[in-house]
Amino acid sequence: MADTTTDTDLATEQVRAWDLRPTDTLVDPDTGVAFPITTVTVDEPGRAGREVHIAALVLGARTLPLNQFVTIAKRDNVSTGAAPDVEANAATDRHTLSETACDLIVIEHRLRDVRRWTPETARAHLDAALSSVATALDTLHATRTTEQEQ
Repeated sequence: MADTTTDTDLATEQVRAWDLRPTDTLVDPDTGVAFPITTVTVDEPGRAGREVHIAALVLGARTLPLNQFVTIAKRDNVSTGAAPDVEANAATDRHTLSETACDLIVIEHRLRDVRRWTPETARAHLDAALSSVATALDTLHATRTTEQEQ
């Protein structure tokens, strides 16, 4: 089995789970142990509680919340992988507008559910979060409208 330990000085970065790629290496920030990922799939858009499914030689199969931050070894700017992998790694935004809108709608519904049983004194924070989600949805709609007009 390959040595999966890394230097504690390993350059790392934080990414959202949905941005993980099969060429990434998960890094435990406490121990510095690295786990190469072998597969990554994301649940279909619009599904409540969407998750990222990964498999790593050491970790086995795991699921992560879509927006969870994870630590990975810093990605090289130059990829030496096969052409499809190079193309996938070059994609800066693989999360489409409609996927983002679906995620925001799911968040909005969850916030409304939570607000129902939240004490009155804490509702102001949830109202602010709901307002932010509404603003984000409005911006996405405006962006999509602009793209369709072009």
